[in-house]
Amino acid sequence: MRCLKQQWWIVVLTAVLGLIAGAGSALIMPKSYESQAQVFVNVANPQSVTDLQMGEQFAMARAGSYAQVATTNSVLQPVVDELGLDATPESLAESAVTVTNQPNTAMITITATGDAPEDTARLAQATAESLVEVGQSLESGPQRGEQAGVNLTVVQRAATPENPAAPSLVLNTALGFFVGLVLGLLIVLVRGDKPSSRLRRLQAGGSHER
Repeated sequence: MRCLKQQWWIVVLTAVLGLIAGAGSALIMPKSYESQAQVFVNVANPQSVTDLQMGEQFAMARAGSYAQVATTNSVLQPVVDELGLDATPESLAESAVTVTNQPNTAMITITATGDAPEDTARLAQATAESLVEVGQSLESGPQRGEQAGVNLTVVQRAATPENPAAPSLVLNTALGFFVGLVLGLLIVLVRGDKPSSRLRRLQAGGSHER
C-alpha cells in the first residue's frame, strides 16, 4: 500500500491515457449500423380451439424453417435486384443479413448490418418483404385461390437506426480506462518500494564518505 501511495500518479496517468485511447478508437473506427424487421407466422383460418392450439405448434415449426429459408437465394436475390446492390445473395447471408427465430415462438427477426443507416433499414425491410412473398408462394397450393397453410406477415417494419451498433463510445471508453488502470497498478507493483536512481546514488555516495 505504501508504494501505491507514493506512486499513485502512475495509476492516474495510465488510467487517463487508457480512457483517451478508448474514446479515440471509438471515434475513428468505422461505424456499423443495425436495423431489424420482424415477420410473424400464423396458421390460416383455424376452425376450432383444437385447430388453433395445433396450429400454434405448426406455426412455430414453420417459423424455424422459414428463418433458414430467409438467407437463401430465393429470398435474397430479389432483394439484390430491388435495391440494386453490388453484392451477391451469398455475401449478404454471410455478412449483412442475420435471421433468427427464438425457440417456441412464431416470430422471425431479420437483422441487417451496414455502414449507412438508411441503406441498412432498406435491406432489413426488403428481406422481410421478400420472405413473406416466398413463404406465401410456398404455402399456397398449385391451384389458384387455394388457401395457404400459414400466413407470413411483417409485424415490425425496419426503422432507420439513429446510433451505430458498433463501436460503442461508452464501452470503448470504459474498457480503455479499465485497461489503463490495471496497467498502472501492475507498473506500481513491479516498481514496488524501490527508491529512485537518484536517491540510490545519493545513498551510495553517503556510504562511501563514511
